[in-house]
Amino acid sequence: MSDKVKIDLCMGSSCFARGNSQVLSAIEGYISENNLEDRVEFEGHLCLGRCNSGPHVSINGKEYSALDADCIIDLLKAELE
Repeated sequence: MSDKVKIDLCMGSSCFARGNSQVLSAIEGYISENNLEDRVEFEGHLCLGRCNSGPHVSINGKEYSALDADCIIDLLKAELE
């Protein structure tokens, strides 16, 4: 079993229209600024099937919807610190 935190980000057009581009930038920035590349498995998906409640992210299998950049930073801190 991997000790890495697995982050799955929906990159579908509906989630991006709802702000996932900012969530993506926040995730990438947080990982880079905190040198966490070796602790995170970060993957984008064309669609995670939750189009009506995006932006959508899954962290270690736990689903989160209607996120913004501030929310994702709080979630990442909880998982990685």
